[in-house]
Amino acid sequence: MFNDKLKIGVNTAFTTSDETLASTDIGSAPTPALAISLAPTIPLFDSNGNYGGPLGAGYSDRNNPVLMQYLNRWDNTERTNIFGNVFAELQILDNLTFRTSIGLDYGDYKRKDIEPKVANGFVNRSNNRLILDTNKFTSVVFTNTLNYNLEMGDHRFGLLVGTESIKNDFDSVTAIADGFAVETESYFVLDAATGARTNTGRSSGSSLLSQFGKLNYAFADKYLASVTVRRDGSSRFGDENRYGVFPAATLGWRISREDFFNDEGAVSDLKFRAGYGEVGNQSIGDLARFGLYESRYGPNQDQYIPDFFNQYYNVGTAYDLGGNNGGTLPSGFVSIQAANPALKWETTKEFNFGVDFGLFNNAVVGAFDYFTRKTSDILITPPIASVIGEGQQRVLNGATTQTKGWELSVAYSKTWESGFSLGVSTNFGAFKDEITFLPEEVRAGFPGTAANSILGQSQFSIFGYKTDGLFQSQADIDASPTQVGSRPGGLKFQDLNGDNVIDSDDRDFIGNTLPDLEYGIRIDLGYKNFDFSVFGSGVAGRIGQDPYILWNNFTQGRENAGLGVLNAWTPTNTNTDIPSLSLAFNDLRTSDYLFRKNSYFKIRNLQIGYSLPEEMISKFWGMTGLRVYFQGENLFWFTPKDYIGSDPERTTVDNIPVPTVLSLGLNLNF
Repeated sequence: MFNDKLKIGVNTAFTTSDETLASTDIGSAPTPALAISLAPTIPLFDSNGNYGGPLGAGYSDRNNPVLMQYLNRWDNTERTNIFGNVFAELQILDNLTFRTSIGLDYGDYKRKDIEPKVANGFVNRSNNRLILDTNKFTSVVFTNTLNYNLEMGDHRFGLLVGTESIKNDFDSVTAIADGFAVETESYFVLDAATGARTNTGRSSGSSLLSQFGKLNYAFADKYLASVTVRRDGSSRFGDENRYGVFPAATLGWRISREDFFNDEGAVSDLKFRAGYGEVGNQSIGDLARFGLYESRYGPNQDQYIPDFFNQYYNVGTAYDLGGNNGGTLPSGFVSIQAANPALKWETTKEFNFGVDFGLFNNAVVGAFDYFTRKTSDILITPPIASVIGEGQQRVLNGATTQTKGWELSVAYSKTWESGFSLGVSTNFGAFKDEITFLPEEVRAGFPGTAANSILGQSQFSIFGYKTDGLFQSQADIDASPTQVGSRPGGLKFQDLNGDNVIDSDDRDFIGNTLPDLEYGIRIDLGYKNFDFSVFGSGVAGRIGQDPYILWNNFTQGRENAGLGVLNAWTPTNTNTDIPSLSLAFNDLRTSDYLFRKNSYFKIRNLQIGYSLPEEMISKFWGMTGLRVYFQGENLFWFTPKDYIGSDPERTTVDNIPVPTVLSLGLNLNF
């Protein structure tokens, strides 16, 4: 019927998982951090074979992390994701094609959290609880395009017009029930609870409607041009600012196609590019523009919290207007967010200049890009002063930033007659940003003060104190600016404003979490049937918070401490950067002592393989390829000498680190 002019296709991906995640103790401390911080004098098991726990006033109110993980062995988190699309493409005319597609991104999340009773030293829980948390996310994308192509001699034209709609929906329900007579996995169902029951839920969604057009032109594959215009409308903005128009244009000149170009020299291919484009950002949440209110009629108090604290825990909206001291009470609503109907698109405008090149008969290929970028009306939710009142925090359009950066990629490959092959590919990049405009109403959302503003600095700058080593004696303290909590062996901070007092006015921008350079390299080697590849990447020239300094360089009172404290400052051990041990005042204010250089280079993947000869394997079921390989992931990394953490990409000890994975595998082809 359609004479092979109709194409229909389906692309789908389905994933599912059933996980037991890291649990928390009674005080909601995650077990990974507990395993590091728990006092080493608490044994895993006591003399009776029970799990050891804190006993006596010298210990903190933390549970045995192994016990917590064991008690939560019935917990599970199920995730199901479906991603795919169905499309149809109809060739209306020889040069005119219509394409329609509908895509689905669906996620189903279910979490069961069983909290049994706990008897662990003096940290106990007399109640048990079941928490069921479910949510569903659905995103449907419907796209329709018309594509027209025309060739007239050396001239090629391409025109694309289309529309696209995206609808996102999110629904969640949480049910909590207390008091279960039997602590077995099968008995923890909602109907079996004898105590309080609570349920909460929310639903939100957003939609995006876009129209777009793109015109391409090429002359003899030497001169290239493209113009694109998008008009995007988002339900997350008010009527007056709902739509944004975002144009883009690029120009290209393939100089290697010119008659005067000599491709027999070192340069075998060369192309220049220039472009300008605008994009919008609407990542602010579905309800950012609205004034929001919430009903909180008599929420159940957390029975894990002692009654002494519950009497001060008043978050409900019910009020005893009649003075009856009981019964059904009148209720109101509490403001949780102020409205901002003037909220509008965050916009980024970028100029890009690039060159693509090939050298030595394209044995070496690469590209270099330089770009400047201006982002205005940045969407932010800044903190507000408490005196303004409850629920007056709102989403605003705020600062403007200017960014400049570059990217370089270079690759080399060659195969010799001996059967040896070599491939090397590298990439480098860097960019610097600067805040050029900062409205006063959003200043509190950025580091700095009114007198020392982040204006002119990077939005990734760290604002804090600069240290000047450790106090070496009481005489050193007396001769230094006044500093609260100073002690021999304690951190000494610099008096930046010269008033002889260390206070908040001595803070400054001490570094940037944005790297000066990002880079990566991949090497592929082959010799006959053997192959080897290694890939690594890293960053240089940045600072970050080392999460292990807290545990390694300071005593934690009733908690564990790292080996670093064994080298702490004492009157007889002054050649150290670890402060003297103190329970009274460990100065953990933001400073260059906590934020250190955390550049790194990490070997992310290494693989060695061997492919059996084809004449050998072809005898088995028509097999065309069989390769056996050994692979290692996240193998090792290099960091600055004063960085003491484990993995530099692990920013908190509460997270389970990315493991080193060794695997043996087979690739089969038939």
